Amino acid sequence: MLVAASIQLEAVEAGQLREATGRLVHGFWFHHWGQVDAEQSARLHAGQGLRPFTLSPLLGLPRPRRGEATVKPGQTAWFRVTTLEPTLSDALRTTWLARLPEVVTLGEIPWRVTGYTLDSAENPWLGQAAPQALAEQYLLASRPAHRWRLRFATPTAFHATAGHLPFPLPGALVGSWLRQWQAFGQVRLPEDFPEHIHAGLAISAYRLQTVPVHDRQRITIGCVGTLTLRATKLSKPLCAAVDLLAHYALWAGSGHRTTQGYGMTRLLT
Repeated sequence: MLVAASIQLEAVEAGQLREATGRLVHGFWFHHWGQVDAEQSARLHAGQGLRPFTLSPLLGLPRPRRGEATVKPGQTAWFRVTTLEPTLSDALRTTWLARLPEVVTLGEIPWRVTGYTLDSAENPWLGQAAPQALAEQYLLASRPAHRWRLRFATPTAFHATAGHLPFPLPGALVGSWLRQWQAFGQVRLPEDFPEHIHAGLAISAYRLQTVPVHDRQRITIGCVGTLTLRATKLSKPLCAAVDLLAHYALWAGSGHRTTQGYGMTRLLT
């Protein structure tokens, strides 16, 4: 099961957030697992390669100024966690979420946990789905989509030959989804799939802006906004595969460092 849940917070005290909040959420994610499920915590810490989860930064905060966000008492915020494999998804729902503390400290600011939800009707960034059901719905569609409009809500960037690319080129974008799907999905896609993407998928529109992420002594650049992909030379089965992955992006995210707040993505209707 794929799960995307949000945790709602309210600041207990005033304070300043001076670093990338995705790192703060990442720290709380692992700390809380250590408190509620030592076995799961050890498994996540020992994991190599692709991780079966993504995390957002704190969302809904005032706009940062010079890398700092000022938080007042009563300020509300939320963050999102997603899980990509059944074992972790079950543990998330029955243990991690169910045993959230009353107050969490993020960036030296205490936050009251006011609730959590998985309901997509409350927030389009949330929801649950079975990978097998997604595969059947989109891979077997008689008329698959040939155009995909995507929103990137948190800074998105990719590994590139030059080292870092803050722009979602089709091959890098779909390739990042594909790697997660091949690792955690239940229906494998053809191994030569990426070769077709480079020749048959194009960007038809975009409204993106670059955003700096202040992460301790480092500044990383990512992009946020919307982008539209269009199939130019893709067969019907390949369009169906892109359609599946574009929907899967809600949980998998895009690009690198998705476990530290980057690449939060969803398909727009």
